[in-house]
Amino acid sequence: MMISQNLRDDRAESAPSSKTGRRLKAAAVWTRLPFLTLMASLLFPITTHAHIKWFEAYDITRPPRDPADVLTPTFVWFFVISAILIYVFFLVDRFAFRRGILSGLDERLRMFDSLGVLIMRAAGGLFFLSVFVYGQIFGVRFYLTPELLTDAVWVPWVQLLIGLAAIHPRTTPLMFPGILILYGAAIAQYGLFHVLDYMVFLAIGYFYLATSIRNPRWIKSGFVTLFAVTGINFMWLAVEKFAYPYWTFPLLEKNPDLLMGIDPQTYMNLAGFVEMMIIFTLLGAVSVVTRLIAFAFQMLFVLAIFKFGLIDAIGHLMIIAILFVLVIRGPTEARYILVLREKSLQMEAYFMTGLYYFAVVNAFLIYYGLHSFLIDVGHH
Repeated sequence: MMISQNLRDDRAESAPSSKTGRRLKAAAVWTRLPFLTLMASLLFPITTHAHIKWFEAYDITRPPRDPADVLTPTFVWFFVISAILIYVFFLVDRFAFRRGILSGLDERLRMFDSLGVLIMRAAGGLFFLSVFVYGQIFGVRFYLTPELLTDAVWVPWVQLLIGLAAIHPRTTPLMFPGILILYGAAIAQYGLFHVLDYMVFLAIGYFYLATSIRNPRWIKSGFVTLFAVTGINFMWLAVEKFAYPYWTFPLLEKNPDLLMGIDPQTYMNLAGFVEMMIIFTLLGAVSVVTRLIAFAFQMLFVLAIFKFGLIDAIGHLMIIAILFVLVIRGPTEARYILVLREKSLQMEAYFMTGLYYFAVVNAFLIYYGLHSFLIDVGHH
């Protein structure tokens, strides 16, 4: 109710003249083309959503590409284009927010916290039970994802207990320590840097704990943590596409139709920036557009299952569930801290584009910095 009132107040205080209104409508029309371009780009690099370590050889101990080799003219052009698209996107998003387009529906759906919790419980139970059954049938055991293989005989039984804990709300909090045990064991065997690829599991575990506490603040923190860490996780994986593009080259060689005539290096640059843009818009959008992007992103993971099979279906089940919750329940109110109510649409778009630049640069610095600290130093 408070948000809806604020929207009405904003419209009352900043009611544009008819001339300004026509300009805003014209701007909305002209901004649709780049926005549709961004949405169309979601359908392009399907290998973006197949975690390459599950299918091809990799060596995390090798240093990532030298930054001088990453910052090619093609990379720079893609970055500039992506920044322009981000600017245009947030013009549209903030315009829709200020105008309250479908805001009533958005707010009503935002009340479905209990449904979001139920979806995550069901997905978590299905995921860990599926991993347990997969190990029993095929004799392949892994901690949390297909390339984190293990010979430890206790791991499937922990997965079974986690899956069974999802059945009842009172036992759901026990999923958190179970996930921590598996995550810690994976770190012990594969190293922290490698397992950072799956930091989202820590957020999932915390979500189960926080939402089981019947307190609105704890429940809110569960959703905020789940969505935020999922976004950060994908930014981390996007940088990996720039740092280790050659890991994906064998997969592209086996599936040349995915390239659509583009050379592999350019394809990986494009895939990385598409993923960066999708995640940043998901984290920063405040209008109903967020749900549309989440739905499109989710469909990509579903389509990837047809291409890459059972392993991809099991490995990405929790990501699909998180995106489904984002579609149904919508983002949390925490992102309203990014809204500059007193500023113009253009200033808000500039602000979000600046944050995009900050996010991309820092994602690179953190990825390369942690690799140097956790891998390179550890081998000397």
